[in-house]
Amino acid sequence: MAVKPTDSSAVFFGLRPESRFFSLETRTPASPDALAAVREYLHSGGLKPASMIRIDTQTIVLDLSIGSEALGQRLTNLTVERFGQLVDQVMVAAGTEFAFGRWGEPRELYSSELFDNDAGERVEPRVVHMGIDVFCKAGTPVYAPLDGRIHIKANNKAELDYGPMLVLEHETTNDEVFYSLYGHLSLAGVSHVDEGQTVSAGERIATVGSPPENGNWPPHLHFQLILDLLDLGADFPGVSLHSEQDKWLELSPFPAMFFPECDRQLLDGRKPAARL
Repeated sequence: MAVKPTDSSAVFFGLRPESRFFSLETRTPASPDALAAVREYLHSGGLKPASMIRIDTQTIVLDLSIGSEALGQRLTNLTVERFGQLVDQVMVAAGTEFAFGRWGEPRELYSSELFDNDAGERVEPRVVHMGIDVFCKAGTPVYAPLDGRIHIKANNKAELDYGPMLVLEHETTNDEVFYSLYGHLSLAGVSHVDEGQTVSAGERIATVGSPPENGNWPPHLHFQLILDLLDLGADFPGVSLHSEQDKWLELSPFPAMFFPECDRQLLDGRKPAARL
């Protein structure tokens, strides 16, 4: 997979620079009972999602955790171009065009001046990844895993933001609402869908974008479950504060059930990565 070179020196995997600090201190999630009901539905065993991205049998899982040199070097202060080259190299070596990035994984990819606050003082950086990434070729189709409705269609254009993105709204069998987020898409790939539109499981909803249009990232899908959007809309973060990770990961729980091709333990960012 060839990653389109860019001239950006921006560090991979951040949120928009003007929204550097997300904390739950001033936000109140939905009632614990409502959140628990959705979690129970997701883990009931009756959930049978359609394939979101059709991966191959050689797909690998990347270890992007703090201190990791699994890609051949420490992952600190990388340019987007260099990060893409490293991912490409390990995928080619494994004979695959797909690689997973893990949920709940603390990453030093986020350590840069982009995460200083506006006063120039150092604040706690966001380091814990709250979704699962699927690195792949730009243009790869993305399919709705469940029936739902397009709740948000946006283009977060700021450097290192989601770029074109969708949030789908879903309902449990008891009518509790939850959401799924798809980031770093292509504009052309979402041109056929609009907010309010209903979609069926297995229906193509998007294609994976390329830099710089996709927020200026190496091509990949960022997928994230969200139990409560906290009125943040398209600005719901994909990376949390380490000190608040337990609370944020309750709102964006482990979505391994959407990737049954992979042993769920391999997608848990608290454990060493391995090949499928």
